[in-house]
Amino acid sequence: MLIEQLATELAARKARNSRYSLRAFARDLRLNHATLSQLMRGERRLTRRSARLLTQRLRLDTRTVGAECADVEDARVLAAVRRKDFLASSRFIATRTGLPVDVVNAALFRLLRAGRLSMRRESWEAHG
Repeated sequence: MLIEQLATELAARKARNSRYSLRAFARDLRLNHATLSQLMRGERRLTRRSARLLTQRLRLDTRTVGAECADVEDARVLAAVRRKDFLASSRFIATRTGLPVDVVNAALFRLLRAGRLSMRRESWEAHG
């Protein structure tokens, strides 16, 4: 995962320079130090845009990061579908997950195509 790669890179830089800090790492990534800290602690969601920027700045493979973000989004959509108070609506899922409606719709399409979700009017069912 990208967050693990960030932690590994920070540790490598600290090994080369014992005074290297999270603030310095954030500066080198052109990112706010508080934002980086929250991402690394899991307190802030990693968006596709920020993942793409971090991937470019660390010179990592962008394809793996795109797939990683999609997996996270898909999992959040499936969790919303499994809720007891679920309503069959992209807007409902977007509200519950905090994801934009377009991202929810793309995740629904991936889940349907993969057979991990089935839709019938008012009842949607998550598989797997």
